[in-house]
Amino acid sequence: MSQPDEHAKGRDRGAVFTQKQQLYQPLTVEEDRQRTNTHYEQPVEFFYTLTGGDWNVYSANIWTGSETQTQSQERKLDLLAELMELRPGMRIMDVGCGWGGPLVYLSTKYGVRGVGLTLSSLQKAAADERIAARGADVTIVESHWKDYEDDEPFDVIYTDEVIVHFHDLGDYFKKVYGLLRDGGVMLNKELHLVHGRHSEMTRAMSFINEIFGSTGNYRTLAEELTLAGEAGFDVAAIRQMPLKEYQKTVDSWMANMKANRARLEELVGRDTFRRFLTYLQLCHHIHGGTRMTLDLVVCRKPMPVAGPALVAKSN
Repeated sequence: MSQPDEHAKGRDRGAVFTQKQQLYQPLTVEEDRQRTNTHYEQPVEFFYTLTGGDWNVYSANIWTGSETQTQSQERKLDLLAELMELRPGMRIMDVGCGWGGPLVYLSTKYGVRGVGLTLSSLQKAAADERIAARGADVTIVESHWKDYEDDEPFDVIYTDEVIVHFHDLGDYFKKVYGLLRDGGVMLNKELHLVHGRHSEMTRAMSFINEIFGSTGNYRTLAEELTLAGEAGFDVAAIRQMPLKEYQKTVDSWMANMKANRARLEELVGRDTFRRFLTYLQLCHHIHGGTRMTLDLVVCRKPMPVAGPALVAKSN
């Protein structure tokens, strides 16, 4: 993929975008924390109302065969569990765990122990309340992935539409590799560009990037796979989710916002309400196009090879 300064040559009918509006910005840990929290440090009630359902999943869910938001969330989480091959007693990590819903669901249904990472104190407090109410074997840590350390290895580490916010994705994969046991699984669900040329800035892309604190780093699937391989991972599986599932998810969020407009405007103000609604409208439009795919990538940390290595004989 092209370098950031090349992407700065955005083309949208002569539009000129500031450096802050561009993709691919390297950030320090503190800058990353501050920018990320410009999006997530809203009242918890705002996001709970927006996302709906029992688990408040803030990512694409599976609406095919679902009648409620809770069902759509659980169908998606069950797919993640299937791909991660969860079994009772496993130890898993959710990087970018939000308000703890997905991790609590997986812990209570599949009998796994969980650790969730978040940069938001509001998210941690909400997740801790959910854990206590559900009696889940889950711990939430307010920490950047770069700073997190643990003496006990994980069986699975996963993200759900989070790695788009990691400028140094290769370093993240290396970090995960070190935290996993031999044979452990890394799963990432993410949107991918179908070609690097689509990373050029448009008004819509600039707006979406800015509402997330300018932390966007959209990549092609090929680049993600290359970086995972360089970190030492084997690719175990790739599953694609239809973008129509994302459109249906976004439509449900917009319906929640409109049905509760007065209360949400009271919580965050009219301007923030309007910006979030515009962001969701743009997402609906983008997910109806052909520039992106929504993929679940499963990688495995190899087991040590016993005995002599097999090497090709030279002539």
